[in-house]
Amino acid sequence: MKDDVIKLMEEQFDVTVDGEKLGEEAILLYLDELDKEIVSPEINKLLPNPVVFQTYIYEEKSEWIIGIAFKEGTDYPLYLVCLKDGKKVYEKFLKKGD
Repeated sequence: MKDDVIKLMEEQFDVTVDGEKLGEEAILLYLDELDKEIVSPEINKLLPNPVVFQTYIYEEKSEWIIGIAFKEGTDYPLYLVCLKDGKKVYEKFLKKGD
């Protein structure tokens, strides 16, 4: 997954990521804990409750946070969101095969 995040950053935002500086963490959240500014109510309705967010953090000139939502106990990504300096700059609901 880390390689996919690096590829996304390069292709989508033209940001070259040093994999050694890419932090990661997973957290289990209930849908009512999700920030509506980050995960819209429309997307929130499509996610399982609770949801696992795998987050990747990268800081160079800007702070980037990439969040990937999964159903607990699976490795199938459902939703992707990217924040740059705290502002959502990209999101995508993922279908099987994306």
